[in-house]
Amino acid sequence: MKRFYQVIVILCICTAIISALSLLSFRKIFHPSGPRPMVGAYAHAIKNYSEFTSLQGAPLTDKFNDVLSVKVVYDLHDEILYFINSSRYRYHYDFAEKVLQNEQPLELFNTLNYGNTLKRQYLLANVNYYQQSHIYALEFSSEDLVTPEQIIGLYNQVCAKSYLKDSLRLLVGSERFAALDKEGKLTLPKVYPSDIYHNQKFQALNTGVCYGILRDGSQQESNYSPGDIVVVKGTPVNVPVCAGIITNSYQTPLSHINILCHNRNIPSAVQTTVFDDTAITHYFGKPVYMAVSANGLVVKPCTQRVADSFKRAHTAGTVTALHYDTTVKNLLAIGSFNLRQKDVVGNKAAGLGELYAITQRPSANFKIPEGAFAIPFYFYYKHVSATAIHSKIDELIKMQRQGAAESSIKEQLKQVRKAIKEQPLDPALVAAVTAMMKANPAYTSYRFRSSANAEDVAGFSGAGLYESKTGKLDDKDKPADMAIKKVWASVYDDNAYFERVAANIDEHTIMMGILAHRNFPDETANGVAITKNIYRQGFPGFTVNVQVGEVPVVSPPDSVTCEQFICMSASEINPLDIGIATDYITYSNINGNKPVLSKQQITALYYALSLVRDHYTNSLRLNPDMKEMPMDVEFKFDKNGKLYLKQARPYR
Repeated sequence: MKRFYQVIVILCICTAIISALSLLSFRKIFHPSGPRPMVGAYAHAIKNYSEFTSLQGAPLTDKFNDVLSVKVVYDLHDEILYFINSSRYRYHYDFAEKVLQNEQPLELFNTLNYGNTLKRQYLLANVNYYQQSHIYALEFSSEDLVTPEQIIGLYNQVCAKSYLKDSLRLLVGSERFAALDKEGKLTLPKVYPSDIYHNQKFQALNTGVCYGILRDGSQQESNYSPGDIVVVKGTPVNVPVCAGIITNSYQTPLSHINILCHNRNIPSAVQTTVFDDTAITHYFGKPVYMAVSANGLVVKPCTQRVADSFKRAHTAGTVTALHYDTTVKNLLAIGSFNLRQKDVVGNKAAGLGELYAITQRPSANFKIPEGAFAIPFYFYYKHVSATAIHSKIDELIKMQRQGAAESSIKEQLKQVRKAIKEQPLDPALVAAVTAMMKANPAYTSYRFRSSANAEDVAGFSGAGLYESKTGKLDDKDKPADMAIKKVWASVYDDNAYFERVAANIDEHTIMMGILAHRNFPDETANGVAITKNIYRQGFPGFTVNVQVGEVPVVSPPDSVTCEQFICMSASEINPLDIGIATDYITYSNINGNKPVLSKQQITALYYALSLVRDHYTNSLRLNPDMKEMPMDVEFKFDKNGKLYLKQARPYR
């Protein structure tokens, strides 16, 4: 019996020892000499370009093209540098967990290793090779609170342990790094986002494949057909209906070319040297195959038969009848219309009505343009029903149906526009509009903006197709009635009409409402934002394009580049950081390559965009196809620093 109790005691002691051991770090017990050896998982040094490419993987973001990326981890405690196999470990955390046996949950890992704390164990960065500009850059996350001393220390470690030496630069790509640079704390060879952006020779705008006749579009007055692939210069305001587009100028995500190609689902790309590339220009006037991917642009010959077959297969078949309601016969002040009235006032006006609803919340930090009101479809319908106009529209539709020459169609469109502008406006409408304008005596200049039912809808964005005009009180040169008629006449601008024909929209159902509000003659910045990080799938953030003053973003002058950046809550990476992180893609080249917006302005814009996103996500009364959909938001900062949102529409 005594022996039995001795055995029991020994077993209890063993159990206690095992329990105690289980409380100790797994890594310290079973891996006393460091990380578990894994062949090909990492290297402590990179001797040449071949070794670099053996470790490189795709970057997490698509903000630049043709980038080879190698992740690096520096263990601050053990003073060991790791160049990670970045195709095997997509995230730094994956490597730390699986190779370094780090047992911290992701949230704690991020808090410690992207923060400025004494318990930080790792420095985390990427060494990126930008192939188009032949630049190697050390890049930290925009949310990283790494100190200047740690930045310089990691830079020196990477130089010492690689073949890069003096070729490596530090990417100053975030608002925080730009501030450190301005303070003179980043005493390293540096590179800026604009340097990389402007050295790109290729951008994939809308990926895909098409067949058609390759056309030299350097002469913007040329005629094109849906079976053409057009090579254009710059960012033309009028984008032809065609099978594909190549341009020689950088484009933002919200340029007219990008939006229209995205909407039409046709491939488009930027190749800055396209007009000097004889491998492409050799095929002008000939049938070709064109493919756009993240890896580049391919143009090669094909047969006319294949091109014709592709054109037939991609010609819209079913006629689309647009919805409209002409029963509302009075002007509508802001606050009396929203998306429920989109068939009455058009989608642009309805969208501003939704923004107005957001401004009525206590949490709202933005304004909408003062004095806003809508002119419903009824007034357009009544105006174009006049015999002098209606007969010309009927003749236009008849000519299109009978296959008239494009030159004849354009002449008829000109006659329709002329008739709309010459027909006197209903005096009752003029009186009502004047009364609306006088109701806000602080403003005498108003902007009359298109708000069609063939605009901002699924399958047809209408971006840049219709016009906006200025009308002023007591100004014979810019009367409000002529501004209204010019907006209505823009329904029959050449590009607007041919775009609708290509989409097979029933011309009898097109209606034009008007959104009016006070004019902005004194803005300090204007831009467009998307409530989505379009460069990194599934990752939070908003995409912002902004420019100084009134210089347009979607159709900029030649050689003008706007500022582009991603902004997000820094807490997405570091839960203890309550700020807004900014990741720049390029700066405005007419603003001295300095940020257009201040940190305070970016923060205000971020919270305003969050309100818009949440409104459309959570509101049960909105269209089902708009829920959970990113929004395309137009904004301005006036001379007093006030933020205005002017438009919100789905980004499809």
